[in-house]
Amino acid sequence: MKYGVILPNVGPLAHIESLVQIARRAEDLGYDGLFLSDHIAIPAELRSAYPYRSDGRFPLTAADRILEPVTTLSYLAAMTTRLRLGFSVLVLPYRHPVLDAKMLGTLDVISNGRLIVGAGVGWMAEEFAALDSDFDARGAVTDEHIAVLKAYWTEPTPEVHGDHYSVAGLGMAPTPVSKPHPPIWTGGISPPALRRAAGLADGWHGVRQSPEDVSRVIGRIAELRGSRGESMEGFTISLRAGLEVTDDAFAGSSRTPLRGSPEQVAADLAEYAQAGLDYLVVEPRAATPEQLIDQLERFTSVQRP
Repeated sequence: MKYGVILPNVGPLAHIESLVQIARRAEDLGYDGLFLSDHIAIPAELRSAYPYRSDGRFPLTAADRILEPVTTLSYLAAMTTRLRLGFSVLVLPYRHPVLDAKMLGTLDVISNGRLIVGAGVGWMAEEFAALDSDFDARGAVTDEHIAVLKAYWTEPTPEVHGDHYSVAGLGMAPTPVSKPHPPIWTGGISPPALRRAAGLADGWHGVRQSPEDVSRVIGRIAELRGSRGESMEGFTISLRAGLEVTDDAFAGSSRTPLRGSPEQVAADLAEYAQAGLDYLVVEPRAATPEQLIDQLERFTSVQRP
């Protein structure tokens, strides 16, 4: 299994000096990649329900800091040498696919092929409205967006015509260093999201799923790919999950995976590996950069698959 780190480019720790400090320490500790979240602006009155908390409450407000992920990841590319650089996840409908093809392709070039394009459809209707993007059509828009990215990254003069985008007659150079193109991991567990991952992506990127959930997702994606005559070989199963390594064991039924003593976390990792997880992206619980780095250091001492 490979291991990446979520850097806090949103929220109170979103200062570039802190992100560089964390990224360099993660590289020294042997982590495989670093990943950023994607938001542009948070509405003062948020009504959309956050899908990754049971109460639907989003943990950020309009006053919180946000460092735009493509720009920030480009800076971090220059501050690191080995780490893969990814998004968890980039909301594709927020940007035009031709512009995304150029920006992300450039990022892959300047990082010498280290880009991983985690891609999603988004959930915050108010942010879509602010960007003049169609919230209701976001799934279909994302599918066409991926088609445009692949075309511009692999064809000299691509031509893609769909219901939402129509592009032709333009070339784009240089092409990415990654061949045939930077890997695309799509997120989500809904039926359309799993069809998107199976049919259009190079991997799946989940959020806070249990080992049992991961196993079910793998089974469904394998079934969908099998119906297309494709195996799971080369397809990456990845997961973003909170991390809190504690001195003592965490007792009680409220414990979530990767929260507890080194022995508890090691057991969780073994279950994820048995479920078929290829790449775990940890999101340490921390109030300061120092606490975040301490969690990364503690995690390296945990027995890992």
